[in-house]
Amino acid sequence: MLFLIKLLVGWLLLYLSGGVAWGQSLTECPTWNKAQTVREIRALDVELQRWNEAYYFQGISLIDDNIYDYLLAQRRQWASCFPDVIAEPSVFGEEERNLPMLHPIVQTGLIKLADRQAVVDWMKPRSNLWVQPKIDGVAVTLVYQNGHLVSAISRGDGIKGEDWTTHALNINAIPRKISTDLPRVVVQGELFWYLADHIQHRDGGQNARAKVAGAMMAKELSPQAAANIAFWAWDWPDGPEDMVFRLQQLKRMGFEYGADDTHQVANVDEVESWYQYWFDNPLPFARDGVVIRQGLRPSGSYWSAQPPLWAAAWKYPTEKVIAEVQAINFNIGRTGRISAVAQLKPVKIDDKTVRRISLGSIARWKAWDIVPGDRVAVTLAGQGIPKMTEVVWRTAERTLPEIPDQAQHHSLSCWNAEAECEQQFIARLVWLSGKKGLDLKGISQKTWQRLLVAEKVTDLASWLWLSEADLLSISGFGKVSSQRVLQQIAVARQRDAAQWLTGLGMTLISPEIMRKAGWDNLLSWTETDWQQHGGLGEKGAKQAVAFVHYPPLLALVEQLKAAGVQGF
Repeated sequence: MLFLIKLLVGWLLLYLSGGVAWGQSLTECPTWNKAQTVREIRALDVELQRWNEAYYFQGISLIDDNIYDYLLAQRRQWASCFPDVIAEPSVFGEEERNLPMLHPIVQTGLIKLADRQAVVDWMKPRSNLWVQPKIDGVAVTLVYQNGHLVSAISRGDGIKGEDWTTHALNINAIPRKISTDLPRVVVQGELFWYLADHIQHRDGGQNARAKVAGAMMAKELSPQAAANIAFWAWDWPDGPEDMVFRLQQLKRMGFEYGADDTHQVANVDEVESWYQYWFDNPLPFARDGVVIRQGLRPSGSYWSAQPPLWAAAWKYPTEKVIAEVQAINFNIGRTGRISAVAQLKPVKIDDKTVRRISLGSIARWKAWDIVPGDRVAVTLAGQGIPKMTEVVWRTAERTLPEIPDQAQHHSLSCWNAEAECEQQFIARLVWLSGKKGLDLKGISQKTWQRLLVAEKVTDLASWLWLSEADLLSISGFGKVSSQRVLQQIAVARQRDAAQWLTGLGMTLISPEIMRKAGWDNLLSWTETDWQQHGGLGEKGAKQAVAFVHYPPLLALVEQLKAAGVQGF
């Protein structure tokens, strides 16, 4: 079956190239029973089939190449984990696609080399090597009879493809007639979207490949497509054996792109030099790496529709990696806002190890529809902050995590650690001791968690009465650290009412306004007063009145008075 053949070819490609070039290694077998294994593998096979159909028969890439390679490798790894299930015929199953045109010489595809060392290893036993930019376009075969273009065939499955002759005859940059005395010339290459002064590292792919594919699959070729699509000749399968002569003849026949950007290389340093040069400098097309070819290779009649041993691709590093979601956790902040966080199987992006990524609110997490077992693409946004760009694979069996009760968490909830309040209570303590609160030095979230576990903190002010003996009784506190905490407790007692109120959550108005008004006046202010004297709007005034009259705050104020805090 065609799909099975494609999978086997893909597995061979990944094996020869040293596996997936990005993301984490796929080494651990899932702990699935047979029923779940069948569901998961069948679901992935359906997607692989859909992507293959679009890519090979419509010229459309529905998924990033690297993501496809990763999932193909994932499928291969599952095959080694569950050989008895993979062998079931029902896992596969695809009808042959009836393509109209046979390639006179098959299209081969390329081995993908993961990194510089893989390039070194590949080059070592070979000689007479040449490098070309790897064009981000759509593969096509052009056939000329007696110098005239008679057919253009899409890549299809490499053996057969779609008939694109009518559109090709209307594309300005494809020679309709070439200078040759040969009865037949078959040229393989790439249709690309012309992009003036395109710099790959700056401009990216710009969806150029999809533009070409869409234009060639359309019923009518638009004038814009006719003017912007060009052809890059990357091989003449039955051309002269000598590479230099072959390139000269291609150029003489009228193929503008290809020969001038094919260069002989002696070692990996020269390959890498072109690799980087084409990444950083302008060319009229998008590219996603380089192709290294042997000058001498078999005649086209010996080619087969699978990656050959005499050509390989070294792609540019992706800005994304794929990570497996291991858990969904929920963080509850000081104001009661609940955010979802995906716990990931650790992956590296550049030199940064990413173990978790924020998904935003519960509503956003639900919109992403992510559960443990899913695979997500992760990149680094501004300032190196990990960001999820897409869900690349959803596990068939989906188990939702337990979600915190949103009704129990709001701006006035959790002034102690009772029930489900521990996270929000800790967040309140961290804010209270932080720069926007009491500005206590060396009091971190870890400090508060140790105190809470030891039951030395019961509310937001109880810690003011801790003694050295209390602290020394807690694991992790020594003589020096205990003294440091006691010093900061003394500092906290010296902060005034306005700074304490800010630390407790009154962020609607500045400490200066609160100092000027005084605590007793704040208690007596109506909503109108808060609007007039505090500069608040209607909503803010309601919140301010609710805050200063909130019973847990009033109870804390009494404790702060007893602790000698000025201003209450």
